[in-house]
Amino acid sequence: MNNIKEEFGVIVFGQFCYNSLGQIRSFGEIGIKPDVIWLQNEYHTPEGSRYINKFHTVQTCEEGLDYIVQNYSGTKKYFVSTDIDDAVSLLNERYDEFKDRYIFFNASEKGRLTNFLKKEKQLEIMQKFSRGGVYIPQYECVRKGDLPKKLNYPIITKAVASFNYSWKESSFICRDEEELLQAYESIQTDELILQEYIEKDNEVALEGISYNNGQSIYVPIQGEYLRLPEGNFGTFKRNECYKLGDELLQTLGDIFKEIGYNGVFEVEFIRDKKGELYFLEINFRYTQYNHALADMGINLCKLWIDSVVLGRINVQEIKFKKNPALVMNENRDFKDYVLTAKIGLFKWIKDFIRSDSYYLWDIKDIKYCISFYFLPFKERLKNRILKKIKL
Repeated sequence: MNNIKEEFGVIVFGQFCYNSLGQIRSFGEIGIKPDVIWLQNEYHTPEGSRYINKFHTVQTCEEGLDYIVQNYSGTKKYFVSTDIDDAVSLLNERYDEFKDRYIFFNASEKGRLTNFLKKEKQLEIMQKFSRGGVYIPQYECVRKGDLPKKLNYPIITKAVASFNYSWKESSFICRDEEELLQAYESIQTDELILQEYIEKDNEVALEGISYNNGQSIYVPIQGEYLRLPEGNFGTFKRNECYKLGDELLQTLGDIFKEIGYNGVFEVEFIRDKKGELYFLEINFRYTQYNHALADMGINLCKLWIDSVVLGRINVQEIKFKKNPALVMNENRDFKDYVLTAKIGLFKWIKDFIRSDSYYLWDIKDIKYCISFYFLPFKERLKNRILKKIKL
């Protein structure tokens, strides 16, 4: 790893605190302090983590990539690690410019991965290679205002691609035509996917890595939620060693080979009330569970470096430290469940104690944790002082 640190650097280009913080800590724990290029937003940031070398804020993805070109163009090559779909797309649109100077998630040619960020293309490729055992929800590609021609209600509206926060604003569950027309009034994008709505029992996510232009994949982890509110992200999750079978692995192998993908990925499914799996989407980036997986012994940041530098992953040397393992988004989980009286405080404390990892809390990164947890009190105190001064 020391030789790698001399030859390569790491840039975390992030926008979502939980996702970026997980990458930062996973790199930091193998002795690499990344520089962080942060796309400014209204949420909290990972700034203050002990594992960060430098922290720089930008306003747009384009500005971030230009900053990288201007400031990281020496003899050293850099891994550009990101959790932003926009950044994944833009890097691939500039593939020919970046490929010899930086290492980033790609599909081996300009613009190819951007195409597979589209939900329609993902559904098509899953349909093409699925060997059974996984269902593909029925869908239609429409323009805003169009009514479904084949689908029966209820349906769910989705953005064609999950760039920035727009996909959240485009997602509505519609149980009849009236609700769909009402949803169109709030949706900003012109192109949409209408998809049959699956009454879900849970969501199942597979975490893995594809390398050598998709010729090899490694899928060590599957996970599902212990708490999953309707229409929102899960806040309490159980991860364990992959056990969904060889047939699905072969399907995924064919998919990533067809794409020619190099990088970390997550494949998400909905499990319905009957226990059947329905394909949801592929994320060609890190997720908020990245550091939780490292705590289990599966450091995807290290494996990505190995896959590039060594051209292989030594699977036999990987040992699970904990299996299964629980991870909690403690900040969001407390707000969504304790403060709304959905569960009691003592129940929540018990769940917190039995968790193996957290989105924010990490005793090895205690300075960041303290600053984050006490930030609201600090802001209140500042506001009170300012109020008194004005009086």
